[in-house]
Amino acid sequence: MHFVVFKKPSWRNIILWAIFFIVLITYRDNVVSVFSGKLKPIYSAQVTNQQIGLTFDISWGEQTAEPILDILKQKGIHATFFLSSPWASKHEALIKRMVADGHEIASHGNRHVDLNTLSPSELEKEILTAQGVLENISGQKISLLRPPNGAYDNKVITVSQKLGYRVIQWSVDSLDWKRPGPDAVINNVLNGIRNGHGARPGDIILFHASDSAPDTIKALPVVIDNLRNKKYELVPVSELLKNASSTWPPESNLNAMEKAPAGR
Repeated sequence: MHFVVFKKPSWRNIILWAIFFIVLITYRDNVVSVFSGKLKPIYSAQVTNQQIGLTFDISWGEQTAEPILDILKQKGIHATFFLSSPWASKHEALIKRMVADGHEIASHGNRHVDLNTLSPSELEKEILTAQGVLENISGQKISLLRPPNGAYDNKVITVSQKLGYRVIQWSVDSLDWKRPGPDAVINNVLNGIRNGHGARPGDIILFHASDSAPDTIKALPVVIDNLRNKKYELVPVSELLKNASSTWPPESNLNAMEKAPAGR
Protein backbone atom coordinates (compact mmCIF):
# COMPACT_ATOMS: atom_id res chain seq x y z
CA MET A 1 0.00 0.00 0.00
CA HIS A 2 1.32 3.42 -0.96
CA PHE A 3 0.50 6.60 0.86
CA VAL A 4 0.56 9.96 -0.81
CA VAL A 5 2.05 12.57 1.44
CA PHE A 6 1.04 16.17 0.81
CA LYS A 7 3.55 18.73 1.96
CA LYS A 8 2.25 21.72 3.80
CA PRO A 9 2.82 24.77 1.58
CA SER A 10 5.37 27.24 2.82
CA TRP A 11 4.33 30.70 3.94
CA ARG A 12 6.36 32.08 1.03
CA ASN A 13 4.27 30.15 -1.52
CA ILE A 14 1.03 31.13 0.20
CA ILE A 15 2.01 34.80 0.06
CA LEU A 16 3.02 34.53 -3.62
CA TRP A 17 -0.29 32.90 -4.55
CA ALA A 18 -2.19 35.53 -2.57
CA ILE A 19 -0.39 38.30 -4.44
CA PHE A 20 -1.13 36.56 -7.75
CA PHE A 21 -4.85 36.38 -7.05
CA ILE A 22 -4.99 39.98 -5.84
CA VAL A 23 -3.32 41.16 -9.06
CA LEU A 24 -5.59 38.92 -11.13
CA ILE A 25 -8.73 40.34 -9.51
CA THR A 26 -7.54 43.96 -9.60
CA TYR A 27 -6.40 43.90 -13.23
CA ARG A 28 -8.68 41.19 -14.55
CA ASP A 29 -9.79 43.22 -17.59
CA ASN A 30 -6.20 43.78 -18.70
CA VAL A 31 -5.23 40.17 -18.05
CA VAL A 32 -8.15 38.94 -20.14
CA SER A 33 -7.24 41.42 -22.87
CA VAL A 34 -3.63 40.28 -23.02
CA PHE A 35 -4.50 36.59 -23.29
CA SER A 36 -7.38 37.12 -25.74
CA GLY A 37 -5.38 39.40 -28.04
CA LYS A 38 -7.92 42.18 -27.66
CA LEU A 39 -6.59 45.58 -28.70
CA LYS A 40 -7.61 48.80 -27.03
CA PRO A 41 -7.44 52.46 -27.99
CA ILE A 42 -5.58 55.05 -25.95
CA TYR A 43 -7.55 56.31 -22.96
CA SER A 44 -4.77 58.14 -21.13
CA ALA A 45 -1.00 58.45 -20.90
CA GLN A 46 1.66 57.78 -18.29
CA VAL A 47 3.41 61.12 -17.76
CA THR A 48 5.87 62.65 -15.32
CA ASN A 49 4.78 66.21 -16.05
CA GLN A 50 1.52 68.08 -15.37
CA GLN A 51 -0.02 67.73 -18.82
CA ILE A 52 -3.64 66.81 -19.56
CA GLY A 53 -5.01 66.26 -23.06
CA LEU A 54 -7.94 68.54 -23.99
CA THR A 55 -10.22 67.35 -26.79
CA PHE A 56 -13.42 68.39 -28.52
CA ASP A 57 -15.61 66.35 -30.90
CA ILE A 58 -17.61 68.06 -33.64
CA SER A 59 -19.94 66.29 -36.04
CA TRP A 60 -22.70 68.87 -36.52
CA GLY A 61 -23.93 72.30 -35.50
CA GLU A 62 -23.46 75.99 -36.14
CA GLN A 63 -23.54 77.74 -32.75
CA THR A 64 -21.05 76.18 -30.33
CA ALA A 65 -17.68 75.84 -32.03
CA GLU A 66 -16.85 79.53 -32.46
CA PRO A 67 -17.54 80.57 -28.82
CA ILE A 68 -15.34 77.69 -27.68
CA LEU A 69 -12.55 78.86 -29.97
CA ASP A 70 -12.93 82.35 -28.50
CA ILE A 71 -12.57 80.97 -24.96
CA LEU A 72 -9.50 78.91 -25.83
CA LYS A 73 -7.83 81.86 -27.52
CA GLN A 74 -8.58 84.13 -24.57
CA LYS A 75 -7.12 81.55 -22.17
CA GLY A 76 -4.12 80.75 -24.38
CA ILE A 77 -5.03 77.05 -24.57
CA HIS A 78 -4.38 74.67 -27.46
CA ALA A 79 -6.52 71.54 -27.89
CA THR A 80 -7.28 68.69 -30.29
CA PHE A 81 -10.46 68.91 -32.37
CA PHE A 82 -11.81 65.60 -33.66
CA LEU A 83 -13.87 66.57 -36.71
CA SER A 84 -16.18 64.68 -39.02
CA SER A 85 -15.26 65.51 -42.58
CA PRO A 86 -18.78 66.54 -43.77
CA TRP A 87 -18.92 69.15 -41.00
CA ALA A 88 -15.42 70.31 -41.86
CA SER A 89 -16.34 70.70 -45.53
CA LYS A 90 -19.13 73.10 -44.58
CA HIS A 91 -17.01 75.09 -42.09
CA GLU A 92 -13.67 75.62 -43.79
CA ALA A 93 -13.22 79.07 -42.25
CA LEU A 94 -13.56 77.63 -38.74
CA ILE A 95 -11.04 74.88 -39.52
CA LYS A 96 -8.55 77.43 -40.80
CA ARG A 97 -9.08 79.46 -37.65
CA MET A 98 -8.42 76.38 -35.49
CA VAL A 99 -5.11 75.90 -37.28
CA ALA A 100 -4.20 79.59 -37.05
CA ASP A 101 -4.98 79.53 -33.32
CA GLY A 102 -2.57 76.61 -32.81
CA HIS A 103 -5.04 73.72 -32.40
CA GLU A 104 -4.58 70.16 -33.62
CA ILE A 105 -7.00 68.72 -36.17
CA ALA A 106 -7.88 65.03 -35.86
CA SER A 107 -10.42 62.70 -37.46
CA HIS A 108 -13.87 61.82 -36.19
CA GLY A 109 -14.53 59.85 -39.36
CA ASN A 110 -16.50 60.62 -42.48
CA ARG A 111 -20.02 59.45 -41.85
CA HIS A 112 -21.05 59.31 -38.19
CA VAL A 113 -21.32 55.51 -38.15
CA ASP A 114 -19.97 52.82 -35.81
CA LEU A 115 -16.68 51.88 -37.46
CA ASN A 116 -16.69 48.39 -35.97
CA THR A 117 -19.72 47.53 -38.16
CA LEU A 118 -17.74 48.10 -41.37
CA SER A 119 -15.64 45.65 -43.35
CA PRO A 120 -11.88 46.33 -43.49
CA SER A 121 -12.17 47.80 -46.98
CA GLU A 122 -15.13 49.98 -46.00
CA LEU A 123 -13.31 51.08 -42.89
CA GLU A 124 -10.20 52.03 -44.85
CA LYS A 125 -12.31 54.04 -47.28
CA GLU A 126 -14.07 55.79 -44.40
CA ILE A 127 -10.80 56.82 -42.76
CA LEU A 128 -9.06 57.89 -45.98
CA THR A 129 -12.06 59.88 -47.20
CA ALA A 130 -12.10 61.88 -43.98
CA GLN A 131 -8.33 62.24 -44.06
CA GLY A 132 -8.37 63.71 -47.56
CA VAL A 133 -10.94 66.35 -46.61
CA LEU A 134 -9.34 67.30 -43.29
CA GLU A 135 -5.80 67.48 -44.63
CA ASN A 136 -6.87 69.51 -47.66
CA ILE A 137 -8.59 72.12 -45.49
CA SER A 138 -6.21 72.23 -42.52
CA GLY A 139 -2.86 71.59 -44.15
CA GLN A 140 -2.02 69.35 -41.18
CA LYS A 141 -1.07 65.68 -41.30
CA ILE A 142 -3.98 63.80 -39.70
CA SER A 143 -2.77 60.95 -37.48
CA LEU A 144 -5.31 60.65 -34.66
CA LEU A 145 -8.74 59.04 -34.93
CA ARG A 146 -11.62 59.02 -32.49
CA PRO A 147 -14.30 56.57 -33.70
CA PRO A 148 -17.86 57.92 -33.67
CA ASN A 149 -19.67 56.80 -30.51
CA GLY A 150 -16.36 55.35 -29.29
CA ALA A 151 -17.15 52.13 -31.20
CA TYR A 152 -14.06 50.03 -31.93
CA ASP A 153 -12.71 46.50 -32.19
CA ASN A 154 -9.39 44.92 -33.21
CA LYS A 155 -10.22 45.53 -36.85
CA VAL A 156 -10.70 49.28 -36.30
CA ILE A 157 -7.41 49.63 -34.43
CA THR A 158 -5.43 47.40 -36.81
CA VAL A 159 -6.66 49.13 -39.97
CA SER A 160 -6.13 52.54 -38.36
CA GLN A 161 -2.59 51.62 -37.36
CA LYS A 162 -1.84 50.41 -40.88
CA LEU A 163 -2.94 53.81 -42.18
CA GLY A 164 -0.69 55.61 -39.69
CA TYR A 165 -3.31 56.45 -37.03
CA ARG A 166 -3.56 56.06 -33.30
CA VAL A 167 -7.07 55.54 -31.95
CA ILE A 168 -7.93 57.91 -29.11
CA GLN A 169 -10.69 57.62 -26.52
CA TRP A 170 -10.88 59.51 -23.23
CA SER A 171 -10.42 58.96 -19.50
CA VAL A 172 -12.48 61.95 -18.30
CA ASP A 173 -15.95 62.43 -19.79
CA SER A 174 -17.70 65.78 -19.34
CA LEU A 175 -21.00 64.24 -20.50
CA ASP A 176 -21.77 67.68 -21.90
CA TRP A 177 -23.83 66.19 -24.74
CA LYS A 178 -26.45 65.14 -22.17
CA ARG A 179 -27.06 68.83 -21.39
CA PRO A 180 -26.91 68.34 -17.61
CA GLY A 181 -26.20 72.04 -16.96
CA PRO A 182 -22.84 73.85 -16.70
CA ASP A 183 -22.34 73.00 -13.02
CA ALA A 184 -22.70 69.28 -13.71
CA VAL A 185 -20.27 69.47 -16.64
CA ILE A 186 -17.75 71.27 -14.41
CA ASN A 187 -18.17 68.67 -11.67
CA ASN A 188 -17.83 65.76 -14.11
CA VAL A 189 -14.42 67.03 -15.22
CA LEU A 190 -13.00 68.35 -11.96
CA ASN A 191 -14.32 65.68 -9.58
CA GLY A 192 -15.31 62.86 -11.90
CA ILE A 193 -18.63 61.22 -12.65
CA ARG A 194 -17.69 59.13 -9.63
CA ASN A 195 -16.20 61.39 -6.97
CA GLY A 196 -12.43 61.18 -6.73
CA HIS A 197 -11.82 60.48 -10.42
CA GLY A 198 -11.47 64.01 -11.74
CA ALA A 199 -8.94 65.16 -14.32
CA ARG A 200 -5.27 64.73 -13.43
CA PRO A 201 -1.97 64.52 -15.35
CA GLY A 202 -2.04 62.01 -18.20
CA ASP A 203 -5.81 62.11 -18.61
CA ILE A 204 -7.62 62.91 -21.85
CA ILE A 205 -10.74 65.05 -21.37
CA LEU A 206 -13.71 64.72 -23.72
CA PHE A 207 -15.82 67.75 -24.55
CA HIS A 208 -18.10 68.40 -27.51
CA ALA A 209 -18.16 71.56 -29.59
CA SER A 210 -21.29 70.47 -31.45
CA ASP A 211 -24.61 72.18 -30.82
CA SER A 212 -25.62 69.17 -28.75
CA ALA A 213 -23.46 70.58 -25.93
CA PRO A 214 -24.37 74.22 -25.23
CA ASP A 215 -23.37 73.87 -21.55
CA THR A 216 -19.72 73.58 -22.57
CA ILE A 217 -19.50 77.29 -23.38
CA LYS A 218 -20.22 78.25 -19.76
CA ALA A 219 -18.39 75.32 -18.18
CA LEU A 220 -15.12 75.51 -20.10
CA PRO A 221 -13.66 78.72 -18.58
CA VAL A 222 -14.30 77.43 -15.05
CA VAL A 223 -12.69 74.07 -15.86
CA ILE A 224 -9.63 75.73 -17.36
CA ASP A 225 -9.16 78.09 -14.43
CA ASN A 226 -9.53 75.33 -11.85
CA LEU A 227 -7.08 73.00 -13.58
CA ARG A 228 -4.58 75.81 -13.98
CA ASN A 229 -4.89 76.59 -10.28
CA LYS A 230 -3.69 73.02 -9.69
CA LYS A 231 -0.67 73.79 -11.92
CA TYR A 232 -1.95 71.43 -14.63
CA GLU A 233 -1.22 72.18 -18.29
CA LEU A 234 -3.89 71.57 -20.95
CA VAL A 235 -2.38 70.44 -24.27
CA PRO A 236 -3.32 68.75 -27.57
CA VAL A 237 -3.26 64.96 -27.55
CA SER A 238 -0.19 64.67 -29.78
CA GLU A 239 1.81 66.77 -27.33
CA LEU A 240 0.57 64.65 -24.42
CA LEU A 241 1.64 61.45 -26.19
CA LYS A 242 4.98 62.90 -27.28
CA ASN A 243 5.92 63.48 -23.66
CA ALA A 244 4.46 60.22 -22.32
CA SER A 245 6.46 57.16 -21.30
CA SER A 246 3.57 54.87 -22.27
CA THR A 247 -0.17 54.84 -22.84
CA TRP A 248 -3.03 53.26 -20.92
CA PRO A 249 -4.25 50.57 -21.04
CA PRO A 250 -1.13 48.52 -21.91
CA GLU A 251 -2.89 47.03 -24.96
CA SER A 252 -2.97 50.50 -26.52
CA ASN A 253 0.79 50.67 -26.87
CA LEU A 254 2.14 50.15 -30.38
CA ASN A 255 4.08 47.00 -29.49
CA ALA A 256 0.88 45.41 -28.18
CA MET A 257 -0.99 46.50 -31.30
CA GLU A 258 1.55 44.85 -33.60
CA LYS A 259 1.21 41.47 -31.89
CA ALA A 260 -2.56 41.06 -31.76
CA PRO A 261 -4.71 39.62 -34.56
CA ALA A 262 -7.33 41.65 -36.40
CA GLY A 263 -11.03 40.93 -36.65
CA ARG A 264 -11.99 40.60 -32.99
